[in-house]
Amino acid sequence: MRRDNNILNQIRKRLHELAPNARAVLFGSRARGDAKPTSDWDILVLLDKEKIELSDHNTIAYPLFELGWNLDLNFSVKLYTKKEWASRHFTLFYKNVEKEGIAL
Repeated sequence: MRRDNNILNQIRKRLHELAPNARAVLFGSRARGDAKPTSDWDILVLLDKEKIELSDHNTIAYPLFELGWNLDLNFSVKLYTKKEWASRHFTLFYKNVEKEGIAL
């Protein structure tokens, strides 16, 4: 658990550097507490802009993947605009993330 907290703190720090106004959520098995040692780290990043562009993947998602590689972990990063995310309120994915997710 201590290692997990250290990893979460590193993710938070990196996210703040990359996108200080973004909302980010850890979801999936790591958030639920039923992860296996080889489970990935699912990270949802919500940006306050009109649309996600390739540059967002290059400047936000890729550096998070790189952090995972440096920690010998697999990070799975999903980028949405806050508006796109709100429009998905009826989906099971949205409901699960909002219910089980851990704010970063």
